[in-house]
Amino acid sequence: MASPSLHRVISSLNPLILASIMLVGLTFSSVASAEQTPSPFNLDYRLKSEGIPFSIEAHRSLRQMQNGLWKMEVHAKNWLGEIRETALFNWQGCTPLSNYYGYKRRGLGKVKEAKLHIDRQTGVVASERTDKPMRSYDVSNNATDELSVSLALQCELRDGANEVELQVADERAQKTHHYTVVGRETLTIDGGRVETLKVQRQRGKNSERQTYMWFAPDHDYTLVQLMQKNDDGEHLMTLQSLEGL
Repeated sequence: MASPSLHRVISSLNPLILASIMLVGLTFSSVASAEQTPSPFNLDYRLKSEGIPFSIEAHRSLRQMQNGLWKMEVHAKNWLGEIRETALFNWQGCTPLSNYYGYKRRGLGKVKEAKLHIDRQTGVVASERTDKPMRSYDVSNNATDELSVSLALQCELRDGANEVELQVADERAQKTHHYTVVGRETLTIDGGRVETLKVQRQRGKNSERQTYMWFAPDHDYTLVQLMQKNDDGEHLMTLQSLEGL
């Protein structure tokens, strides 16, 4: 993915890039039982950004593959281009232990890709990005990826957690993410009222970025809304329908 400064530049030209901002950070040795971890899903979301006169639709899915790995995927597309993100992992408790993360953006006549290959035996990440040399770095044995963060939070909230700390591997390094339940709110989703837990990512007192996520306890703690505020305005991603939850 692009750096934060480049995101701000591109977002003013290509609204599709905002879907990536919202859907990423806004998915082993053993596989946890179905009772512990989120169930497979196929969900559609709508992204609306401040100053953009139209919305973008994005599809978010989770399924278990024949080889036992789990696959988390997000796909957003409109007339400007397309974004697809994919994570492959095994569950360890509530943590998606990632083996692979991939990102591809097509638009404005260009294609940008990023890939992370995580070797769980050696604890080394190989990072590939378009027009950048390959790099590697060490990760802890409980690191997840940016796409799978919401799945870890969904599972931790169902287990009663009010604060969650995650080790997250991105294209440059492993980072520590801190999340806190900051309240309860009732949202309107597809004409229905949904009770939610509101979760905030703690970025530090001096950060200008704010990220909030809303999870629905009555619907397996599914992520129903995500909001991010940057210096370019507010971006809101909302679940389109409760059908199938």
